Amino acid sequence: MFSRILGFEENHIREIERRREQRYVPGKVFPLQATIDVDGEPRSAKIMDLSPGGAGLRVAGPAYTRGSLAKLHLMIDDSWVEFACTIAHVRILPSGCRLGLTAGFASFDEKKAYLQLLQPIAIGSVFRVTPPEEVRQLDPGMHKLVFTGRPGTELNVWRQTDDAGPFHSLHWQMDDYIVQATVGAEMQVYSRKYMIAPTRAKASGPAYRKLPADVQAEISRLFRWTMLNLPKDVPADVRTFVQGF
Repeated sequence: MFSRILGFEENHIREIERRREQRYVPGKVFPLQATIDVDGEPRSAKIMDLSPGGAGLRVAGPAYTRGSLAKLHLMIDDSWVEFACTIAHVRILPSGCRLGLTAGFASFDEKKAYLQLLQPIAIGSVFRVTPPEEVRQLDPGMHKLVFTGRPGTELNVWRQTDDAGPFHSLHWQMDDYIVQATVGAEMQVYSRKYMIAPTRAKASGPAYRKLPADVQAEISRLFRWTMLNLPKDVPADVRTFVQGF
């Protein structure tokens, strides 16, 4: 689903797997659906958290047995991944059970597909507000808000006049990928891999070559899915604004 912008190599996969116990909670508006299948009997499940090494689910109905083999199916829009897992933990609830699953990927491609799906949750769910006193206000008539997450990722939002004014625009960057959007205008997508070196004739700012359509589509999807996983630390009106693009 992100094969052109998140084509993880094995050394990158190993780096992510070192954080196997780091758990990420999907945003409430992120439409990721889960189904767990044990002994050929599929049941819908609520995703509580996901990690590089497995998942936490809540399932209605009879409890499962610890150590049972299962298959987890995750689906969003027209994309899905499926892989084998083991039920590592079971906690009985009044109406069902809470499960902890350990993934058992059958291939490198299967593992890579899952970690690609995990990225919008892992990136979005760790954004935090930068204290206002640490944000430089450089644009007259605009008030800038800054949210930072993992290294290389930042979200800037501008409001008109002051911190209570109407929203004006946003700038999101993750590593080489950039998304800019202004109220009433079409979203702009760039990649620093397609940056054109400044010249004497045009040195006012960065310029970019046109992105291939499939790369632009993947960056747009990563941005939109990431914004759907912003945590409560990001104010509700900001979340609504950035999720509107």
